[in-house]
Amino acid sequence: MAIDFNQNFFELFELDYSVDINSEILEKKYLNFQKNFHPDKFVNASDYEKRMSLQITSHINEAYKVLKNDYLKSMYLLKIKGYDIDNQNSTISDPSFLMHQMELREESDEIMSKKNKNLKKDFFIKLNSLKKKFQDDFKIKYESELFEEASDSIKKMKFYISIENDLKRNG
Repeated sequence: MAIDFNQNFFELFELDYSVDINSEILEKKYLNFQKNFHPDKFVNASDYEKRMSLQITSHINEAYKVLKNDYLKSMYLLKIKGYDIDNQNSTISDPSFLMHQMELREESDEIMSKKNKNLKKDFFIKLNSLKKKFQDDFKIKYESELFEEASDSIKKMKFYISIENDLKRNG
């Protein structure tokens, strides 16, 4: 039982460093890892092997979660390049985007107060479209090695994710 914990998540799954990864390959490799390392396979093994199985499975699950999620994957790509968003000021100073944030929050509040499923569904579609726009923007900036600008795109994506999560939680 061996896995290199020093590999980054892309290396672990033998994927190119990219925003666009092949989800079928990711899924196939993930299932193969689970087949080989899942703790259920080590029920009768030594305590050491059981602990290793848990550590490996936990590492694989974290890698899978990150690579499957566009937002987390984007942050991870920047982190690999030495640009850690979590350690930086995460405020957005773009006045037009700040105004846009306020307008979307008001729209979200109005939708929650009306409890109309169709309005909510349409709003989720709108949020997904906006997230996709900034994901595409991130990809262009990341591939051009404009990491500061790519970081701004991720921060904006996070705003839409936050609204979406609030709406799911409260609606």
